[in-house]
Amino acid sequence: PVYDVGESDGLPYFVMRYMRGGSLDDKLEGDSISLKETARIISVIAPALDHAHKNGIIHRDLKPGNILFDRVGQPYLSDFGIAKTSEAQTSVTGSAIIGTPAYMSPEQAQGREIDGRSDIYTLGAIAYRMLTGTRPYAGDTPMSMAIKHITEPPPDILQDNAKLPVAASNFIYRAMAKDPDERFQTAQELAEALNLLAKDEVHDKK
Repeated sequence: PVYDVGESDGLPYFVMRYMRGGSLDDKLEGDSISLKETARIISVIAPALDHAHKNGIIHRDLKPGNILFDRVGQPYLSDFGIAKTSEAQTSVTGSAIIGTPAYMSPEQAQGREIDGRSDIYTLGAIAYRMLTGTRPYAGDTPMSMAIKHITEPPPDILQDNAKLPVAASNFIYRAMAKDPDERFQTAQELAEALNLLAKDEVHDKK
């Protein structure tokens, strides 16, 4: 939440809520997060992401470091610094491609026109990291990771966490589909599928 805006000595500033709980990146240091907790976090930020998309805003740089928590563990989306309005699309190539390669959608990595479904892909990649503790694709350089998002099929999440329900594989295949038409079309749709997975996990343990 933004409480105030202003300018001091020629520098513009925002006054925003201080997030005492740190970032998702902090929570993921060296470990994964349970399926139940992953579903909870994604379910809270999904409506915010859909709200941005409905207003023509694409985040373009979703990553664990941009999901922040308040003192009671409530997650918030942050850092819309490179967000783009869908009406202002331009095709970019080479060094003009902006975002974080570890979580970037294929179309964004290629500098093609994007819509909100690019953020949906990225949300799927973040869920992969949350559930396994590892990124979907490994690479020695940012460029090598970006290329894998373009050329390699979605990874089988069970190879990185065999304890997940079998249906988790299909969840990732859909969330990270190369073709935007084959993905979840909204963040809420992705969150609902993740909640079903969490319920299946509880059922399987009984």
